[in-house]
Amino acid sequence: MFDSRYQAVIADTEESKSIHYHLRYQVYCLEKKFEPAEVFNDQQEIDEYDQRSVHFIIQNKHSGEWVATARLVIGKPDDLPISRLTDYSLEGHEIDGKVFAELSRLSILKSFRRGSDKAQETVSEPEVLLGLIRAVKEYSEQNGIDYWLFLCRRSIMRVVGNMGMHMDIIGDPCEHRGIRYPYLATIATAFDGIAERSPMVHQMFSRTNTLIGYSELMSGSVMQKAAA
Repeated sequence: MFDSRYQAVIADTEESKSIHYHLRYQVYCLEKKFEPAEVFNDQQEIDEYDQRSVHFIIQNKHSGEWVATARLVIGKPDDLPISRLTDYSLEGHEIDGKVFAELSRLSILKSFRRGSDKAQETVSEPEVLLGLIRAVKEYSEQNGIDYWLFLCRRSIMRVVGNMGMHMDIIGDPCEHRGIRYPYLATIATAFDGIAERSPMVHQMFSRTNTLIGYSELMSGSVMQKAAA
């Protein structure tokens, strides 16, 4: 599956963040036209939340191509982007002392999304999506993040739901680049159903220490070249 062909990386340097922003530009501005391309003269799609976000990128191990992104915006629920876009309720969930983050900017290059010739030859979109989710889950567990909030199409949630992941709808649908629903994921329990529903996905999610910083990845690459 994912690990034989891809590597999940934390963008922990300016160079790697530029890779992340440029991938977002390609997907959000050029392919899906969610954002106006002319606003981003440097071809990097950035907003005011990126300064307090953790950024993730996915690399094809064989080609070296960067193919997907995700980010976590960390903050109080009222300070997260979702709160500007729709109303939702956290009733029934323990809030005091808990750490929240919004999962957003899940971007997969068109050539690696379902329906493209390249995707059919190499990997399906759900596989890259799973790699992104696992990377963000691993980071969240290591850094004490309790809840994710996010806006999402029902079609994507059906994919992950069929694999045993549990996410709660916490509000009515809203119009934001199409009809989207506000969801909440409790990190401690959201993935408990995977073992029964999807043994292969459970095996993938059971692996630990799969996430690497870009600085460490590049340091290893330099060392390998020097050894060669």
